[in-house]
Amino acid sequence: MTLLSLWAPVVFVMGLIFTASSLSDPGAPPGGLSDKSAHIIAYAALGATLVRALGQGRSAAVTPRRVLIAALLATLYGMSDELHQWFVPGRNAEWLDVAADALGGVIGAAGWALAVRAAHGTKNRKRTRSAGL
Repeated sequence: MTLLSLWAPVVFVMGLIFTASSLSDPGAPPGGLSDKSAHIIAYAALGATLVRALGQGRSAAVTPRRVLIAALLATLYGMSDELHQWFVPGRNAEWLDVAADALGGVIGAAGWALAVRAAHGTKNRKRTRSAGL
């Protein structure tokens, strides 16, 4: 995998978050979601893309350490985003938003790791069956 294919999704998600945070009045989240739910979903996407990039797109490289680093990076981005909002007219910074961001980062990073592990385990079981073992 190329560096671009690994990190472009991370930059894309960060860009979406930054853009939404730059709006003085972003309106209510779609689908009747609460503000905190929207934070969790956005940062779950960031956590998942971060752990994928840190693992270089390889399932064997998705380790607990990389999951932790991805969750930490997502949380730090959430903190910087709240600082950014401090300077946007009509917006404010909230520690509960950072908590929702951190939770989303953990959910996304851990969820990606579990999905990769499940997919990798399925591949191994199929190979074992097809080899007649």
